[in-house]
Amino acid sequence: MKKKIFITGGTGFLGQEVIRRLENEKFEIKGLAHSERSVSLLKKMNVNPVLGNLENITEWENELNSQDVVIHCAAPVEFWGPWSKFQKGIVDATKNLFKTSEKYGVKQFIFISSESVLQNKKDLLNINETELYPKEPNSYYGKSKMLAEKYILQAETSMNSIIIRPTFIWGKGVKALETIINKIHSNDFMWIDKGKAMFEMVHVKNVAEAIFLSIVNGENKEKEIYFVTDDNPQTVQSFLTKLLKTQNVVPPNKNIPKWLALLLANIIEWIWRVFNIKSIPMITRFDVAFVAMSRKYDISKIKKDLNYKPIINEKDGLKELTV
Repeated sequence: MKKKIFITGGTGFLGQEVIRRLENEKFEIKGLAHSERSVSLLKKMNVNPVLGNLENITEWENELNSQDVVIHCAAPVEFWGPWSKFQKGIVDATKNLFKTSEKYGVKQFIFISSESVLQNKKDLLNINETELYPKEPNSYYGKSKMLAEKYILQAETSMNSIIIRPTFIWGKGVKALETIINKIHSNDFMWIDKGKAMFEMVHVKNVAEAIFLSIVNGENKEKEIYFVTDDNPQTVQSFLTKLLKTQNVVPPNKNIPKWLALLLANIIEWIWRVFNIKSIPMITRFDVAFVAMSRKYDISKIKKDLNYKPIINEKDGLKELTV
């Protein structure tokens, strides 16, 4: 029997790729649409749109009735702003969607989290899913994803629950690439510790594959967390240089030591918060961690449990991006 899938964030960078992957399997897909533009986009992808948002679940909750799987991709992918934005947009939204999914008998809940739940101060080398949470992640985004994860893991439920933790998601249409290029053009980009930190990335098609495998191979898992990567760790400088090359951009050789970058980030964050400055700071602790915190994850669990392996390699992913 055809599985019925309900997805949030289906019009986003990851969500659209997930829909493309699931459509190949002939699933019946509904997608939450927060605007008429989103409704139109979902229809073009052969998805049945449900107009609403995660703040007014009670107005459309009956659409979850008879759904087999809920894939929760939607979240403000931002790393600065008031805590209330993250509490509301990630923590509360996930809790409410989870509870409502259970209420309507959804069999499986797949939550798209992030490696940032573990990011604080120390490097994350040879880390697997048993690693303990830090007391306080270095971004509100990471903290809110952590609290949402904890809620799912601690909930008393019969619903199968899977948490996917992607690393840096890249691929055609990734907005982070444009952000880095803008920083280079405005002379605001520099390497930290010469870009020698270890870095993990995951192509958007590989994340979509991991989500598909969660549905077909993870339906008997009670509560599980899985890291997903391209299984291709390398230095920050190595990967970002190749990524920028696809856009004919050469990064500068400017460099700053990590200790100084962290000091500046802490001072700037303090000033922005004390004086309630509305703009995004030129550097934050999360920005420093992104390019200076070494990460290398053990993904043997997702390989063993879900039979995951990357379906697109770096060479082909870069080729897709090349202008």
